[in-house]
Amino acid sequence: MSSVIIYEKRDKVAYITINRPEVYNALNNETKHELFLAIKDYSKDDSLRCAVLTGAGKNAFCAGQDFNESHDIKPDKAKEWIDSFLPFYDEVRGLEKPIVCVVNGACAGSGFQLPLLCDIRIATPNARFGMTEIDAGFPTITGSSLLWTNLGKSLTVDLSLTGRLMSAEEALHHGLISKIISWEKLDEEVAAYCEMLCSKPPTAIRTMKKWFNMIEEPQYRASFYYAAEAHFRGYASGEPKIWQERFMAKHKARKEAKSKD
Repeated sequence: MSSVIIYEKRDKVAYITINRPEVYNALNNETKHELFLAIKDYSKDDSLRCAVLTGAGKNAFCAGQDFNESHDIKPDKAKEWIDSFLPFYDEVRGLEKPIVCVVNGACAGSGFQLPLLCDIRIATPNARFGMTEIDAGFPTITGSSLLWTNLGKSLTVDLSLTGRLMSAEEALHHGLISKIISWEKLDEEVAAYCEMLCSKPPTAIRTMKKWFNMIEEPQYRASFYYAAEAHFRGYASGEPKIWQERFMAKHKARKEAKSKD
């Protein structure tokens, strides 16, 4: 693994950490590739029975797409960019063993999609969840598809069109996460949860996970097909570049104001 991903094996559990805290663990091409490699290794290692995916630090699980890469994409490269997400999304969905996502702070956009791909979601009290693509000029197609499966139409439309952030308490209320764990007890309780999952019969888990994917497969594949077209339209309109610049300007202003307090 490179420095953007920390990959550790402890007994029967794989710990995968997105390690770009200086940019709120945002996803770039290197990070996506290294995530793919880590997940693939977990999948093939028969000594491992459970995995934990989280982000470095206490501010963000994953802020989503790195704007340094998405800012200047040309319309004819939109499909190529969308397709860059597919290998490790497929790798996570295709796992025959459990993967637990520990959302330790804000997760937004494609960073919100990662927990939705995992089997079980646990959050810290400061976790926030948002399909914020709309505020960066993007349609959210695969993200809204994954969210629809977990939350239904009403909340999916709400979150996707407004870009608002959902608190950990609201996420728990709607069943998006299994529990909220304090920072003081996080490591202990996550380890205990993984130990419990490791104790379950692997064949039963494998066959159930395959069935879960079969239920969702048509909608998932359709979302990637349409996402390429939707992002082509978006980039052709010029909106992503304009709105990403607005987004970053607002973020910079908030950061400067906070530093003066």
